[in-house]
Amino acid sequence: MDRRGFLLTVGAGTLGVLTACELSAAESGTALPAPPAPDAAAPTTSDPGAPVTPVLQRGAPAVSRIPPPGTVVSWVPDTPPLLALTIDDGVSSPVVGAYVALAKATGIRLTFFANGVNHSWAEHQKDMQPLVDSGQIQIANHTWDHPDIRTLTDTELVDQLDRNNRYLTGLFGVDTRPYFRPPYMGRTAATDRVCVEQGYSVITWWNGSFGDATQLTADQIRQNAKDYLRAGNIVIGHANYPAVTAVYDDIIAVIQERALTTVTLADVFSTSKT
Repeated sequence: MDRRGFLLTVGAGTLGVLTACELSAAESGTALPAPPAPDAAAPTTSDPGAPVTPVLQRGAPAVSRIPPPGTVVSWVPDTPPLLALTIDDGVSSPVVGAYVALAKATGIRLTFFANGVNHSWAEHQKDMQPLVDSGQIQIANHTWDHPDIRTLTDTELVDQLDRNNRYLTGLFGVDTRPYFRPPYMGRTAATDRVCVEQGYSVITWWNGSFGDATQLTADQIRQNAKDYLRAGNIVIGHANYPAVTAVYDDIIAVIQERALTTVTLADVFSTSKT
């Protein structure tokens, strides 16, 4: 497969800009955990002209599902070596399309935390639907239009959750509950209570990041991928800017080199909704 096929002529003019850059790095989801010690066996940067090597991970992984360890979840088991790659927002339709093409080509399993306000989800529904139906792609709730939920009234928060869920359910035929990720990683005990009351009992945090909620270079994302694509991690990425599409071959190479099995959250956690 030609890696150039994943680049899709993604122009900066097609991209919206989130207000995440106006908040702190921790709130925007760009703050990175301290990376682990360097891995001597980590793969070197792959040839930019080389084709993407398939993961060829077809079907749900043979893992024993466990109850979520709490209302807030920030890890998956590391034995066997599992990796949950979660992609937020969907501001850029070409980047969403590129992720879907990558999933179709390689078998990589993804959880999308979608904002329904972004047209990318409707534009790629036809291609995504078979992957959603098979469970290879999971759709989860990230609010309708990405507000800081700490600034909302309870009624406004309920509306954000419900509107997004109704839209995505209508689009893909799946209920996003019980998985929710607060925009800007902002939450309080009060917002947690409202979310749980609405059926969002698994608030999904992360312990690794591509750092691409704001614009980074491909080299920066590549280094973050090498640092954080490790067993037991929930890694957060964003479908907003095109640079990540130049790093897909490196992402696949790291996953293969470290013998990681990609999982959706529903693959791992046993809840009343999954």
